[in-house]
Amino acid sequence: MTSGSAIYIIVDRGKANRLLRRAQELGARRGTVFLGEGTLPSRWQDFFGINQTRKEVLLLAVPGGQIEGVYSMLQTEFHLHKRYKGIAFSVPYMQYEPDDQQARPPGQEAWRAPDSPYVCLMAVLERGLGGECMKVARAAGARGGTIIHAHGAGVPQDYYFPLNIEPQKDIVMIVTPRASAPLIRQAIYGHMQLERKGAGIVFGLPVTRTLGLYEERGQGRAVAP
Repeated sequence: MTSGSAIYIIVDRGKANRLLRRAQELGARRGTVFLGEGTLPSRWQDFFGINQTRKEVLLLAVPGGQIEGVYSMLQTEFHLHKRYKGIAFSVPYMQYEPDDQQARPPGQEAWRAPDSPYVCLMAVLERGLGGECMKVARAAGARGGTIIHAHGAGVPQDYYFPLNIEPQKDIVMIVTPRASAPLIRQAIYGHMQLERKGAGIVFGLPVTRTLGLYEERGQGRAVAP
């Protein structure tokens, strides 16, 4: 059983592949690129219909010993600590091997994620509701977020028309300080009526490190501990 971090990196379109190659040179094991849309909190951009920017979301699996090198590369080569260059954040993970299925020895505690200063809220909604979700989240205190377009799964095949129907989904990602997360999560859950069956879900992941967030720039530091 080995530990590491799933590092999410959000940059402008066209930069993720080069960033992935550099991360793999530094020890990242796997990487996946998603297409997304950044949201800009500007009433003038809302008015002119240009309140979204085209983004790429790179998800990296990085072993614990290589995390520092990847973050150093993101700062020195891609300048993610500067305004409008992108953001990165880490979610801890444990990788289980076949031998890990054996019972833990007596007295050995289960692995627990370290305390995290930030939370990544993820809401999975019907396609087209991501923008509305972001407005609700921003009214509750969120600084911004990213919308990823995806497919749902698990819809039964129709008996008369044997076609697999994959419903379109929006995934909204919001990184926020831990203290703000409960209010934002509850606002999304209530306004989007997620208590209804099939309406969607919202959940939070612990974020142990960040680079390029609004709160960091305001405090004059690039990387959260």
